Amino acid sequence: MMHPLYPRRLIACTAGLVLTGATLLAAQSCVQPHCSSPSYAEAECRVIAENVHARLQSSAGAELRFQDPDVTTDDTWDARGLVEELDDGTIHARIAAPGRFALSLRAPEDATTDTALHVRLSNVDPAATVTLSGDDGETEIPGTDSTRRELDLVLAPGQVRWIRGDRACPSRYRLAVVGDIQTNPTQFERIADRLAEDARSSLAEGVPLVGLVIVGDLTEASRDDEFETIGEVLGRLPIPTALTPGNHDIYRPTRPHFNRKFGPGNHAANICGLRLALLDSGSGSVAPSVQARVPELIDRNGATFLVAGMHHPPYAGLTGAGWSREDDAAALLVELARERADLVVAGHSHALRDYEDIPVGDVTLREVIVGTGGAYQGIGIPRYGYMRFEFDDDAATTEQCFMEVPPVGYAEPPNEPASPRLPHCPEP
Repeated sequence: MMHPLYPRRLIACTAGLVLTGATLLAAQSCVQPHCSSPSYAEAECRVIAENVHARLQSSAGAELRFQDPDVTTDDTWDARGLVEELDDGTIHARIAAPGRFALSLRAPEDATTDTALHVRLSNVDPAATVTLSGDDGETEIPGTDSTRRELDLVLAPGQVRWIRGDRACPSRYRLAVVGDIQTNPTQFERIADRLAEDARSSLAEGVPLVGLVIVGDLTEASRDDEFETIGEVLGRLPIPTALTPGNHDIYRPTRPHFNRKFGPGNHAANICGLRLALLDSGSGSVAPSVQARVPELIDRNGATFLVAGMHHPPYAGLTGAGWSREDDAAALLVELARERADLVVAGHSHALRDYEDIPVGDVTLREVIVGTGGAYQGIGIPRYGYMRFEFDDDAATTEQCFMEVPPVGYAEPPNEPASPRLPHCPEP
């Protein structure tokens, strides 16, 4: 079954036509599915991969699918997470982003006995309410201090059950953003430690830090051990994360390493009063099938704020290095301007930059580059850390600050703020 939002692309090949006199001797043609011999350095192949990894038929025959949280039937699926069966038979489902989520589970119609499953959820907000529901009622899955939840469940033959999650939010909440870790996971671990302290102090203030967005280049060479290292650091955080790959995350094209570890690079979620849309620009472009979906992904869906994130900054006039086609970036900016996006966040440039007045027709957009996750920044004192944005749904306003995390052994005075609009955050 093809994803309803992902049209199958075919590459046609036609054999030669041979004529002898007036007789047509041969007329043959064949078609080949796109990416049947894949290169996952190509954006469209990664779209296929993220759709494949968003659903699973378990060894027991159960069908598990990530879904749009608003749907009520399981006859489709949506790339909003990663689902896999582990060696011990546990079903692991990693939710792609903070906010609402839904996972459907269906037992085979022809099963002769009940289907028992042990499910482990990861990347779940500890403050979220998570429920298991079906025709037999609804039960709540208890929370923990971590971003994991586990449950055992039984499906009768043909039965469909749902795991759904959401969190209640105050009118004010925070979101952290960083990118470009690459060769320095040790520094990123220091950043994560500060982020964990910040999450606890923010919660005590009544302004929760609801998630971390990483805008690509988690790794230097897209090796599995690099992804594992970052995954372990993220797994210790008390908040969920939302990720999209950068160019350094797709260097080994024979397998979709990023998607196999973290799930989709193209996805959107509603988090409190915020719509977050992430686009995979790791190849220097957005896949054609995703370009067609951009209006859907950036649809506010009732949200007060719209934030779009990707690895390569899309404004070619100042920060467009890395895009393979500038018209792709320009087309994306047009869609963001049409929807009046509140903020565009990106990385790729290993620096902290704030461009508050990017002209797109009669609209101006704000773009903040946060390439401060640990990657080498050239000569000079490095500026490592993360941006923290605070949103107020009632007032429809945002505030922002930079949480600087100096490297090991740094004993100099703190760097001056990068700009008046990017003051330092108070220490947690």
